[in-house]
Amino acid sequence: MTSIESLPSDDLYQKRVIQEFLAGDDGPWTTVYSSGDLGLYAGFAPLDSVPVLLEQYSWDVRIGQGGPFLEGSSRGDVRYVPSGGDHGVKPVVITQEHFGVLPRMLPQLLQEFSLFHNLWHADGMTFKKLHDDGTEEAACEVSHDLVRIRTKLLRQFQAAAQLALVRYMDSIVRAVDSDDVGAQLHFREDDHHLHLAIHKPGPPNKWTSLLIGKKVVLPPPMSECGVWPFDRQEDSVYQEFVIDETPEGEPIKSTCDPERLADYFGRNPEAPNYVTPVFFAPEVLDRYYSNPTKYEVRDGYIACGGLWGLRLDNNHPDHVMVWLGDLGRDLPESERNYWLAHNIFVPEGTISQTTFKRHIQGEAAEPDSPAWRLQQAYTRFRKAWSAEWGWDLFRDPDDDDPQILAGLRIPPRGGNAEFGKQVQALHRLLVESINSSQLKSELPKGEKGEQSIGLLKRWLEDIGHQRVEQDIAFLRKINELRNVSEHKAGAKHAKAIAKHQIDDDRRKAIAALFEEAISLLHSLRKVKAGGNV
Repeated sequence: MTSIESLPSDDLYQKRVIQEFLAGDDGPWTTVYSSGDLGLYAGFAPLDSVPVLLEQYSWDVRIGQGGPFLEGSSRGDVRYVPSGGDHGVKPVVITQEHFGVLPRMLPQLLQEFSLFHNLWHADGMTFKKLHDDGTEEAACEVSHDLVRIRTKLLRQFQAAAQLALVRYMDSIVRAVDSDDVGAQLHFREDDHHLHLAIHKPGPPNKWTSLLIGKKVVLPPPMSECGVWPFDRQEDSVYQEFVIDETPEGEPIKSTCDPERLADYFGRNPEAPNYVTPVFFAPEVLDRYYSNPTKYEVRDGYIACGGLWGLRLDNNHPDHVMVWLGDLGRDLPESERNYWLAHNIFVPEGTISQTTFKRHIQGEAAEPDSPAWRLQQAYTRFRKAWSAEWGWDLFRDPDDDDPQILAGLRIPPRGGNAEFGKQVQALHRLLVESINSSQLKSELPKGEKGEQSIGLLKRWLEDIGHQRVEQDIAFLRKINELRNVSEHKAGAKHAKAIAKHQIDDDRRKAIAALFEEAISLLHSLRKVKAGGNV
């Protein structure tokens, strides 16, 4: 048996290839399929088959095989075999061949492995693993000629299933004008078996070496699989949040571990109460508003899909409040780190009347924030109008973006950029979405180029609406503010701001526009099919 260290460094002996193959599974990624002069493959094998596997250097499963097949015996019996190669080896990656008649398919991951980790993919090329806190991890990269998987995920599956990972390799090197002589070399240890054959199949002095073999990686203990019941984190960190201040101005902090907090039933009487208010800068919500496909922000609640959800007070104009115990109970540890960075102390801090009624008095309560009230009023208006008239006054946006309404908010910072963003949203909801085609169908032909606001004005006048001028004036105001908000601040912008008496505090200005929008919806809701009320 030849030692690897004693091999010449000549490419024909593939010393570097051997060394990299035997050490290549220790990095963050493991290649489980690669085609070309260096071919790599991998499979999962039962532990009791490992000694038999290592007796031979040949592959136990071939690229293109590994799917279901019928197997015949010497007695003529035929049986169905669900999947796998020799000795129960299941390929990590399965390729299919359609012989050029159909387009080439991407390699497919072993379904059992993919389902164990609940992997997600959109195109079969990039797989992601979703963690309990909502974070995503790159899990697998697939192309026609290469598949790489995160080593950690392979090990976790091995631990759960108690399967060995068998990595296969064959490598061809062609040397020109070499004086080497033929050789047959074996390399075998407890975890690998390799064979190197050097021969001269062609013209004189043109040599080829073929390296083929396998390496076995045994599984970690089942306790390292990373899933229930081995995923409990007894050492979870419960961060300390500022809940008060000393007379000298030093912060007073408390753990958010719900098991160590007081309640109204006598538990932990010396500790802060579970419902101690903890305050945060309103910017804490930016993360969730900026990714509406992943997070949902609504009146009194935020959620990351079905992974986690948190009650909060987002009705106060100046800060966000969460009960101390809810931080520890409902937020993942990694998410609490983000909230900790926005934790503030608010002297004589108060909660909104909405939250006080809901959480303390146990009453149903309408939201305080004009943003939430506008969202509520808009949804109710569309439903009521459709029921009354049989058609929608405000259509869904052209791109059918449901996040426009959900994105209405009093932004944490003033400024023209955020002001413009909210004006744009109001314009899309109240002006761009006006059902012009329906209004045209119910009106005599008007002037050429008549826009949606003009159509609505004529229609409202035609049915005798009493607040036409006020309602149309607001829509034109939104239209004008939207037009100047699309450009850099200048004379037109300043003129429009002055004309409509927009408050220098843009947060107050947005709140005022939301209140006007609510009044518009309440006014239009009085328009009845059988006559105005």
